[in-house]
Parts: sequence; structure tokens; C-alpha cells
Amino acid sequence: MKNILFITFDLIRPGEPSKSLAIGSILAYLKHRPGKTYTGKADHLSINMLNLEGKSRPADFYAELSKYELNEYDYIALSAYIWNEYLINPFISFLRELGFRNKIVLGGYQIAYTSKPELQTTYPDCQHFIIGYAEASTDLLCRQKGTELPLFLETAVDFYEIPSPYITGEIGVSGNTTMLRMETKRGCPYRCSFCAHRDLVKKKVSCFHHNKVNDELEFLSIAGVERVNVLDPIFNAGSEYLSVMNKIATSCIQTRFNIQTRFENIKGSEGQQFLEFCTSGNFYLEFGLQTANRKESETIKRANNIDQIKAVLKTLASYKIGFEVSLIYGLPGQTLSSFRESIAFLQDFGCGNIKAYPLMLLKGTSLYADKKQWEMKEEVMGGFNIPVVTSSNSFTRADWLKMDEIANELMTTERI
Repeated sequence: MKNILFITFDLIRPGEPSKSLAIGSILAYLKHRPGKTYTGKADHLSINMLNLEGKSRPADFYAELSKYELNEYDYIALSAYIWNEYLINPFISFLRELGFRNKIVLGGYQIAYTSKPELQTTYPDCQHFIIGYAEASTDLLCRQKGTELPLFLETAVDFYEIPSPYITGEIGVSGNTTMLRMETKRGCPYRCSFCAHRDLVKKKVSCFHHNKVNDELEFLSIAGVERVNVLDPIFNAGSEYLSVMNKIATSCIQTRFNIQTRFENIKGSEGQQFLEFCTSGNFYLEFGLQTANRKESETIKRANNIDQIKAVLKTLASYKIGFEVSLIYGLPGQTLSSFRESIAFLQDFGCGNIKAYPLMLLKGTSLYADKKQWEMKEEVMGGFNIPVVTSSNSFTRADWLKMDEIANELMTTERI
């Protein structure tokens, strides 16, 4: 068995466990999957990107790293996301300076959605890349007898075999824990050009076993946390979500469940049941509309049904269901005027909680590939050095600055 140290760069807010759901799920699969006993050493170091306190160089994390005998590990696995991209190569170099001589593994959205040749060029001192969901690939990596495997690991995972990180204790919940995350499915059935939620291996939405979901809901009812963020890209898609809502409603769980939903899926008899569960349970709906402009939505392969959205907004108001809607500014073909019109559309139909985020071009998305077509220019913004689109052939940088000002006025809390 191989030993592995996971180093993750997380966004951990006050009241959340220090271990993310992603790493908790990997460790639960590695160590607690029925019939597969892992006897190696698997440790985890979380670096909270929301609490850097002036730390911007890998050397600033020496105190955390010095707690580990690095060469006891066959692998050090790093998470690569858009918010810590600027740290990855310098961090690998620092690990080498500290004497680590074994293999580096990279996984995360920045890896999964980047072409294989580009990965080898971008991260020259990485020996293994995990493409897609990491549970089965990490398991294979740690159980293999030799020292060599293909550079790219993209092993499909059986979602019915993933144990709960909460039930197994991989993610601890204390009396100070007020917010948790859970998932009932992964992947998205839609193909929006800006989004990186699709399953690259199976090309479909995969549901977790209903026993795992029910066990976690029972656990949550006992834990008594204030809020659960359900990470399903589109919760109200597929055939399982109503049974999950029924379990929550009938269990009388007082926890608030934040679920990411799609307007167009609230229709017919299932839509009616969905709304009734929202009123009988404690649900808060998050809609990613992105734009109310029909042409813009078609350009980003979102194709919003504006008439259906209007009907749902009216219904939500009559049911008095809590919800928010998010928009993106910097979209292809967007203008300052059309951004304002999207906001006005939502306000006219009673949406009092609107959030707006700048467009980020995520590696592997079709919009990332088409950015030259729209003459998109990016600038690094914020403490995480994230590139965002600040001008294109439909809006100037001055227009973007005004959109950014409007977005900040909409949101009273810090955007991440």
C-alpha cells in the first residue's frame, strides 16, 4: 500500500468543518469502502484560502508542512482550482526544496478540464494527473504494487460504492459546526459553455445510493446544524430529487437546505410537488439564471425560457418561498445596458436577492476555447489572482467597471 498526503486549498467559512466534502469523500472511499481494506497512511493538510493572513508564497506555509515527514509519503496530492492556480507550481518547487523526492499528484477542475499535452507543459514536475472524479483513481494509485502507472488516471467510479464521509467519521462534526455540505448526485445534464460541472468520464449525471443519502439525512437530523448546502449542480433534475425532499420534509429536520435549482424544471405535477415540499420543508432555492437576455442565453448555450421563468417567479412569490438568483457579467455579446435589463427583469418580478459574479473562463469549457472569437481580455483580480473577463467586442473596460460597481451594490457580502 502506498502512503499519500493530501494538501488541499479550501474555502472554509466560519462554522464549517476544516475538511472539505471532496477530500472527505476520497478518504471515505479509500479507507472505508466495503471489502477493500486500505492499510497505507493517508493524511490531509487543509490550507484555508479565506484565512491566508498575508500568506502569498509557498514558504509562508512552512510551519504547517514542517509537521509532516514528507518523504514518508509515496505521493503528495494537491488540489488545483481557479482560486489557487497561482500557487501550484511554486508550491511543488517548495516541496522539492524541503526534500520531497517522491511523486506529485494533481487533481481538481483545473486538471480535469485541461488537455493532456497542456497539463504536462503547465505542470512539468507533476508525475500523475487525476482526470474527473478522484475516488477510484486515488484508490488505484495507492493500491498498485509497482511505482509506475499511466501519467493520466481517469478511472470511473461506482457511486453506489462511495461511503459517507460523515457516517465514517472522515469529516468530523462538533458542537461548533453550523454548516455542512452534501450531495445527492454529480454531473449536470446541461452543456452551458461557461460551466465545468459535467462528468468527463461517463458523460452523465450519477446519483449516490439512496441509502447513503438517507443515512446522511438521519445524521443531519441528529447533528442539528443550521444549514446544509447541497452541491448538486442542478438539484431538481432527474428522478430522485422528490424522494430526497420527501425524506427531509417527513423527518422534520429543522436544518435549512440550500439547493441549486433550474426555473424550467419547475413545471407540471413534479413541479407542483416540488413547490409543496418547499413550503413544508425548510428549503432555500438558488437559481443560476446568468442572464435574462434571450440572445445572450443562447450564445452561452443556456437557452433560458423567459416565459417559464416569469411564471415560476410569480409562483414563488405567492408561495412565499425564499430564493435568490445569480447573474454573470462579462458574457459574450453582453452590454452594460443588457446587464441592467437582466437585473430590472428580476426586480420587476419580485426577486429581492440578486447576486452577480464576473465571468471566469474555466479551462476546458467551450467558452474558454472561443474567447478569441469574442475578443475577450482578462485581468487578474482579488486576493486569489483569479483572471476575469474585463472587456470584449461588446463592452469596454469602462463598461465592465460600471457592471462591477452595480454587482457590488447588489451584494452586501463579500463575493468569492
